Amino acid sequence: MIKKKAIKSKKSKNVNINMRMSIVGAFLLLCFVIIAVRAFAIQIKGKEFYAKQGNMRQIKEIDLLVPRGTIFDRNGEPLAISTPMVSIGIQPDKLIDQMPRVLQLAESLNLDSEKLKNLIIDKQNKKFIYIKRRIPPQDAEDLKGLNIPGVEFRKEYKRFYPAGEIISQLIGFTDANDIGKEGIESTYDKHLAGTSGRKKVMQDRFGHIIKDIKEVIPAQPGSDVHLSIDRRLQYIAYKELKTAVYQHKAAKGAAVIIDIPTGQVLAMVSQPSYNPNKISKKSLSGMRNRALQDIYEPGSVIKPFTVIAGLLSGQYDENSIIDTSPGVFEVDGFKIRDHRDLGKINLETLLNKSSNVGAAKISLSLTKNIMWDTLHLFGFGSNTHSEIIGESSGNLPDYKRWSHSKQATIAYGYGFSVTTLQLATAYAAIANQGRLRAPTYIKDVVNDDKAIIDPKIAQLVTKMLTTVVSEYNTGHKAMIENYTIAGKTGTARIAAKGGYTDNYIASFVGFAPAENPRLVIAVSITDPKGEKYGGGDVAAPVFKNIMENSLRLLNISPSKIQIDALNQNQLVVNHE
Repeated sequence: MIKKKAIKSKKSKNVNINMRMSIVGAFLLLCFVIIAVRAFAIQIKGKEFYAKQGNMRQIKEIDLLVPRGTIFDRNGEPLAISTPMVSIGIQPDKLIDQMPRVLQLAESLNLDSEKLKNLIIDKQNKKFIYIKRRIPPQDAEDLKGLNIPGVEFRKEYKRFYPAGEIISQLIGFTDANDIGKEGIESTYDKHLAGTSGRKKVMQDRFGHIIKDIKEVIPAQPGSDVHLSIDRRLQYIAYKELKTAVYQHKAAKGAAVIIDIPTGQVLAMVSQPSYNPNKISKKSLSGMRNRALQDIYEPGSVIKPFTVIAGLLSGQYDENSIIDTSPGVFEVDGFKIRDHRDLGKINLETLLNKSSNVGAAKISLSLTKNIMWDTLHLFGFGSNTHSEIIGESSGNLPDYKRWSHSKQATIAYGYGFSVTTLQLATAYAAIANQGRLRAPTYIKDVVNDDKAIIDPKIAQLVTKMLTTVVSEYNTGHKAMIENYTIAGKTGTARIAAKGGYTDNYIASFVGFAPAENPRLVIAVSITDPKGEKYGGGDVAAPVFKNIMENSLRLLNISPSKIQIDALNQNQLVVNHE
């Protein structure tokens, strides 16, 4: 009996074990089936869904763009600023099957829908194409709300120029890729541009960045540039030059202001101009910086350097007399004329009355190399080393190729070419006690100066130039009350193929106060129309207005000589 019970119990245990194993096996089989079904669902039926979900969250490396450095004037006023904008790009392969959304995109960005469609079709193998660059962030937000797949939004920067056309030629501009073009933007491009970086981001299927992952390459923003330019003086020079060009219906013009003690350029303007904030095909005519790129025969403004050549030779001094009678001088069959017979004159009268005959006779009495060396000493025939890309060197032919008539005409400003900046720099050397200094546009830079002539010669020529703009020339249009001005006019015919035209370049270069020079200003206006076309009528008034306002703004004291005269007159009035 007991044995039967033992056998029965043993069978019962075997049944339980088998049942448990069956249950476990069934459970494992069920798990396998579930896994298999799930794997089938994911790998086969759900392939498209999960691929789509993967595309919705892409990890990409994108450029980390940086703003260009700001360009400031000497007083901290911004002249060029980078502002954050948004650029719109597309992934053509994601839009090619969504043409109704393409219509939405074109409408939102004010683009031609047919052109956009054709672009997507033609470039469907491209990964990314920009379709609109640098729009305001608020406009981009409206587009983001459309949630169009394949549209990407990338942060970029747009250059803004607060002074607009007032200083456009000197500052320059940037292209669509934020690379500096022309002027300061080009010359100091590497300094201003900085270094772009790269970072990994997670984007959704609409191209929105939903998470920054890490910075792959660090970005370095651009460095600022502080110019020597004074925006106030720049505006004065711009306004006066533009007004004169318009009034005289001239083709173009240029003006430069240089601080004599430092050689720093305080203003540089050109006409015509353009707005760098809105560049178009019409802007091309105004992009040229005429103050340092246009070359021309200077005319009579060069005569002070002819006098200096005579003084350097030792053949002339302040009391030397030159016979200019009868007002006509023939050289190699070419007649050189004065406006009238000036008779026997000294060097001061030569400059005061602007005698072509007197200048030609000085030049021809010297060896050719002395005349060439003097002009070369003052920087003519080479650029001023101001370091702006595109500066012209002018043209000073080798003296070994000069004929007698060439040697004579060079003495009064024909037969070679200069820039307005070269003239300003050369006159600044006279004003700076005969020391030449390369001009600079950077606030904290003062280039070394170099003695090129004896200070006594510089002082003597300065004294002569003050008689040009003085009571001896009553009514001279460069005169400024209470200041002594040293300067010279120029009126030169414009050369053309086969000779000279009846068109002129009017110029004036001068500095003030003459006894303690602070500012030099050079003005040139090309092809003024009408009865008044000479330097005295066209350029001298521009010089006066720019200089007078500049002296006032910079709080430069009136000339001591003038103050003494003013005080003396006041005493007489009181006595009476």
